[in-house]
Amino acid sequence: NTMKKVLALTLALAMAFSLAAFAYTDDKSIDEDCVEAVNLLTALNILNGYSDGSIRPEATISRAEAAKMIYVLCNRGVDDKAVVYQGVSNFKDVPANIWYAGYVNYAVNNKIISGRGNGIFDPSAPVTGVELAKMLLNVAEYRTDIQGYTGSN
Repeated sequence: NTMKKVLALTLALAMAFSLAAFAYTDDKSIDEDCVEAVNLLTALNILNGYSDGSIRPEATISRAEAAKMIYVLCNRGVDDKAVVYQGVSNFKDVPANIWYAGYVNYAVNNKIISGRGNGIFDPSAPVTGVELAKMLLNVAEYRTDIQGYTGSN
């Protein structure tokens, strides 16, 4: 029921913002097939670019950035820096005071993202399409474990 509401809201916002254009300093580099998606993700506050005003469409998304995007998506567009989840770390490579610690902790606590094993999260590694797909399935409360989508599956 909650997922239906999220999808309905997303579709409504997609229609409302389909004509709006959000400017990034490098927006000419965005593939024309992706402009509408970028505008929607920007309107939903899931995507807001970098401090220099760029979006870097050619760059990969890190696992830490994916955790932030997932947090904002689950938090209905509100980015409060995941303050409730800051101050601790379950991973050797995620300092408790780094900008993404709260986002990672939220995603791990809610079984959306997992580490690499041996106490490693690997925050600066590129998130793969498979990893991101699994994260989104977890957000949608799809039982990935029942389907065998665990580990590298």
